[in-house]
Amino acid sequence: MRLVARSALAGTAALLLALASGTSAHADGTDRTAYAPADYDVTPKEYWGGKAHIKTHGEIFTITDLVKDGHSTIGIISIGGEGNEYYYWNRNGVGTTRTVNLSVKEGTPLSIKACLGDWKGTVTGGIRWDKCSSWETTGA
Repeated sequence: MRLVARSALAGTAALLLALASGTSAHADGTDRTAYAPADYDVTPKEYWGGKAHIKTHGEIFTITDLVKDGHSTIGIISIGGEGNEYYYWNRNGVGTTRTVNLSVKEGTPLSIKACLGDWKGTVTGGIRWDKCSSWETTGA
């Protein structure tokens, strides 16, 4: 009986941790796509300004600029957890995709986010944090 109670408590704790993290609780190796909201001041009829996509088999990370708004699209990937974020800018304009071939150990947690921004000379300078998606989580 005690084992059942401990298992129930552990399951509840894991669920609460997943809900509190603010990420999609998918660490199953499924491909994920994150969409950055459009800059409605520039493109009021567009819903998405850019996207980031992770193909988990082969760890192919793509960052695509979806609209002509004068902004770059940034793909952010967290590999293995908080504090291990990498920023990839696509500054080539609407309709272009930047492809990054990653090498990640199988089973490693991955989270991606897409943002809009204006390059300011550093990887985080110029990111429009109000124009970012939520984190999408999976595993390598």
